[in-house]
Amino acid sequence: MSTILVVEDEFIISLNASMLLEDEGFHVDVAYDGAEALEMVAANPPDLIIADYMMPVMDGLEMITRLRAQGWAGPIMLVTSIPEEKLPVSYARGHDAYLSKPYLAQQFIEAVRRLLGNR
Repeated sequence: MSTILVVEDEFIISLNASMLLEDEGFHVDVAYDGAEALEMVAANPPDLIIADYMMPVMDGLEMITRLRAQGWAGPIMLVTSIPEEKLPVSYARGHDAYLSKPYLAQQFIEAVRRLLGNR
């Protein structure tokens, strides 16, 4: 069973994503900001990270940049309502996939399966 870390500060969105993933048989952990996610990845690396962009303490792009700088090479999907071309260019594009909010459940699951190699 693959473990997915959902990094999302809005409780309802994190709950919805978690339930969709658990219904598909994945184990899900949740972090509510990028700093918490960094600690969780260091303690127990997931198979996939799904991260929001706009969060308190540390945003998703800064979290991704730090993870990549630390050598974490696992797949990361950025999920945000901000169009990808409008994201700050000051950050390296370290994510492997982008999904725009709001998304359809089927789009979300298909993107996850693609990143995990259909596991």
